Amino acid sequence: MIKPSEMSLGVPMQVANKVISTTDKVWETLIASYQGDLEKLKNLITGCPELIYAQYNYTPPIHFAVREGHTAMVKYLLNEGAHAPGYRIYPFLDNLNVIAEDRGYTEIAVMLNDYAAHPEQQKYFGDNGRIFYNRSPEQMEFEQAVDREDLAATEAVLKNHPEFALDETFFWGEGILTFAAKHNNRPMADLLISHGAKVPDILKWTPAYYFERLDGASYMMEKGMNPNTQSWQQVSILHNMAQKGDMAKVQLLLKHGADLNSIDDDYQSTPLGMAARWGRAEMVDYLLQQGADPELAGADWARPLVWAQRKGYTGIANRLKNA
Repeated sequence: MIKPSEMSLGVPMQVANKVISTTDKVWETLIASYQGDLEKLKNLITGCPELIYAQYNYTPPIHFAVREGHTAMVKYLLNEGAHAPGYRIYPFLDNLNVIAEDRGYTEIAVMLNDYAAHPEQQKYFGDNGRIFYNRSPEQMEFEQAVDREDLAATEAVLKNHPEFALDETFFWGEGILTFAAKHNNRPMADLLISHGAKVPDILKWTPAYYFERLDGASYMMEKGMNPNTQSWQQVSILHNMAQKGDMAKVQLLLKHGADLNSIDDDYQSTPLGMAARWGRAEMVDYLLQQGADPELAGADWARPLVWAQRKGYTGIANRLKNA
C-alpha cells in the first residue's frame, strides 16, 4: 500500500455522517486497520467516532481488516456497525466475503455473512472521503479553465502562475492533465506539458480518465506517462487492462515498457493472474507469449493456475499447465 501525496497534506476531509476530519487522520485510521492495531484505531475514533467508517477512494477500514485477516479488528468493526454489506471493492467490484474466501479466512467470512443477515446492525451508510484542498481563487480559475477546455484562459493563468501546472492535486489528486487525456485534447495537453505538467505516478481512476480512450492514452504515453503508473493499492494500469481483456491498451503499455509481472495488493496477482481470474483466455495467451511468469503471485492462492481452477476456466487452466 502506497501513501498518496494528498493524504500527507493534513487538509480537511469529509468522513462518515458528513463530519470533517483531516487527510492524515483518515490515513492513520486505514493504516491501523491494515496493521490490525485495534488500540490505535480505538484511540483515533475516541477523538472522532466517524473515522471508523472513513473512506479514501471508496475504501473503508474494514476493507483492510478483512483483507489482512485481522479477525479481532473485523469483529470490532462489525459490532460497531461500521460495514455496509453492499460494499464492493474498487475497481474490481468483489464484495468482502469473496476477499475473505479467496484467502481462506473462513471465520471472517462467517462473521460477514452473519452481519449481512441482520441489517439492523449497520450504523453507517453511503460514501464519503471528499478532500477540501483550500484553493486560491486563481487556482480555482485555472482548474475551471482546463475543465471547460478553454485554451486561451488556461494560457492566461499560466502566464502569471506557471507553477500551477506542477501541482498534482488538481482534479481530486489525478493531476491537471486528467481531462486533456480523457478527451484527447492534444493542444491543451501540449500547453500544460510545456509548463511542466506530468501525469502523477499514483492515480485512483486511471481507466476512467487517462486510459478511457486509446488515442488519449497513446498520446499520454508518447508524452512521458509512466507505463507503470499504479493505484495506491499497487494496481498497475496493466493489471486493469488485463482484467478487462483490453488487448490494444495492453499492447500499448508493453510497447512502452510496462512491468509484465508486477503484483497488486488486493489480489496478490500479476496481470496474468488477473486475466486468468476473470476468464480472459485471449489475454492469457498473449501475456504468456510476451513472457509473463505463469506461476508468479504474492501468495499461493493467487497463482494464475489456482485462479483459473477456482473460477472454473478449464481451458485457461490447461494453457497455464502447458506453460
